Amino acid sequence: MKTLVIGEGMSVIPAVNLLLAKGETCDVFVRDYDIDPEDVMASINGAEEAGAYVGSLPESVLESCEDVVLTDDALYDPSLAVELRALGHRVVGEMELSFSYDRGRMVAVAGTKGKTSCTALLGKIIKDRTRNAFVIQDPEEYADAVYSTTRDSTSIVKTSTRQLEVTDSFHPAVSVIINIKPGGDNDMPRDEYISVIERVMANQNVKDRVILNYEDDLTRAIGMRLDKASEGPRPFFFSIRRELKRGLFMTGGRIILRDGWGERELMRASDLKIIGSHNLENAFAAIAAAYKYGIPTDHIIKSCKEFEPVAHRVEYVATKNGVRFYNNSKGTDVGSAINGIEAMDCPTYLIGGGYDDGSDYGALIDSFGGKVRKFVLIGQTRERMASTAQDHGFYDYIYADNLEEAVSICTCHANPGEAVLLSPACEGKGMYRDYEERGNAFRTIVERL
Repeated sequence: MKTLVIGEGMSVIPAVNLLLAKGETCDVFVRDYDIDPEDVMASINGAEEAGAYVGSLPESVLESCEDVVLTDDALYDPSLAVELRALGHRVVGEMELSFSYDRGRMVAVAGTKGKTSCTALLGKIIKDRTRNAFVIQDPEEYADAVYSTTRDSTSIVKTSTRQLEVTDSFHPAVSVIINIKPGGDNDMPRDEYISVIERVMANQNVKDRVILNYEDDLTRAIGMRLDKASEGPRPFFFSIRRELKRGLFMTGGRIILRDGWGERELMRASDLKIIGSHNLENAFAAIAAAYKYGIPTDHIIKSCKEFEPVAHRVEYVATKNGVRFYNNSKGTDVGSAINGIEAMDCPTYLIGGGYDDGSDYGALIDSFGGKVRKFVLIGQTRERMASTAQDHGFYDYIYADNLEEAVSICTCHANPGEAVLLSPACEGKGMYRDYEERGNAFRTIVERL
């Protein structure tokens, strides 16, 4: 029986190439009509072994396939996997497909927020120690990397709820759940969302470990449940707010590791080149996971001190005339934007606004807490953000026509010892392709000052 790969555009290529390289027979179905099938076939290694269909799929092709692989973009349609399973197909995602061919061990990072930063630091720690490691930030990367895996390699994989929904045998040696925050960007019912994230440890056993955030009510509950169970992975907690009987925690600015053998001070939180409590939690999750994976603490400390923060996530850009500039362009929703504001330790000039998705900005304004000196507004949302600011008693806002003008306004007002922060609480549609292009533009503007 064949395997059918379903996706959009050229996203199908890594999965198809992987299947063909492993000797499988497969067909590919590209759901969008505005692509030439010949372009798809030209990018497939061994295209003569695969059939390509664009826009519509003959029923006979679907009937001839037992397994169906859905690329990440195809999973945005939640009904697709349900319909295919109802027809009797085994449905998996790219992450599950790649794992099935991974010859090494795997560490997986799950949760609502912070996965990219956690995966990056954890990947650096393991790669610095073992060299034979692959840091996977998206499913297509995993499909490309899996060719090079060996019995001694480690894959550090950032998961997504979409991909976890369509896992089967996915089995990390160490899993991480940084936090679970139902609602927000996902539209799953609360209990379903929690259940999907927990799938990261569905195949783990008592020899495996799961790293959990003690300060998140839902992840703490998971750990308490596992502590009492005779099956499943053994939990290991981290906390940036309280001392733990066992786990990784912080007290007096010192990062302490306490396990059955005793305790050790690893470093001071100030030794890390990151700011913000959310980033500190991401780092703690990575440190705890590396430790439970077997990386010696001396190597963990060294890698952590060298680690540079991931771009666009409260990223320090430069200091100009005594004013510090920070790029939090990844703050595309209210919660992430607030994280950026909370990370500031001085009077701050905030640049916000962008594409209007109908969000409520009241919590954003309430987070200012006397720290935000001026709110410089751009994009479609600027009038609505200004109105919300007034409703919440904040009147120090200024309109700007574009990001460059916003930076100029902040530069004119900010004094030495103060900060300018791009933390938009919106996507950049209509002005920029994505948050990365917006963040890069901000960095370029600042560097030219």
